[in-house]
Amino acid sequence: MLSNEILLTIKLQQVLFVDPKRIGLLKAIQQVGSINQAAKNANVSYKSAWDHLEAMNAISPKPLLERNTGGKNGGGTQLTPYAERLLQLYDLLAHTQEKAFQILQDEQIPLDSVLTATATFSPQSSARNQLFGKVAGLQYFNGGCDVSVQIANFPIDLTACITPKSAERLKLSLGKEVLLMIKAPWLEVYSKPLKNKVNLFQGTVKDIMEEDGFLEISIIAGQTECFATIKSETQFEIGQDIWVSIEPKQIVLLSL
Repeated sequence: MLSNEILLTIKLQQVLFVDPKRIGLLKAIQQVGSINQAAKNANVSYKSAWDHLEAMNAISPKPLLERNTGGKNGGGTQLTPYAERLLQLYDLLAHTQEKAFQILQDEQIPLDSVLTATATFSPQSSARNQLFGKVAGLQYFNGGCDVSVQIANFPIDLTACITPKSAERLKLSLGKEVLLMIKAPWLEVYSKPLKNKVNLFQGTVKDIMEEDGFLEISIIAGQTECFATIKSETQFEIGQDIWVSIEPKQIVLLSL
């Protein structure tokens, strides 16, 4: 398998600020505390190193280097806190680019949704059910906000109940993309539809797995697979039509 090389370049004011060579030079200075030795370690001439450093400092919003004169170590050059953060940011962007290229290879991941693509390489959650949708309705009431979310290929719109402050912090509006996170035990499963149940939808049992006295049921609802965890004494069969209910307060919403 061929390896991928993604070279990241950052410009400021349409002028080159940093590239892999300049980042390598800064990292060498960070390690040895000397421009002369850093130039040798980075395989560039001393003059070339100075030219790169002066070009960066000329357009940098903050200084990149600190000179120390004298002292028991005879002085030297160190990176400023701003330059240290620049190196961290560069590594972060390079990692993000690599993840983005991995997304390109997976044709199952849509590229027209920033939230969906980003979530594929974000920190993973213990929530077994992660559904993407768009806000279809916002209803505020005393102390709460019901958020109706339309999910593609799902039988119904799901409603999550959050606080008005959370809705404001998430900057929710009609049509905004959100990620719904629901733990498997929070799905209530029934063999027949019950009255007065919210977020009630029908599905079909795809698979049943038993572990530690509990059953994990894989459910196909519309064209979406979701998961419920129930006690093992409950009787269900593969291929059986069932009904699922989710309390609105047990749905966690995420948004960019």
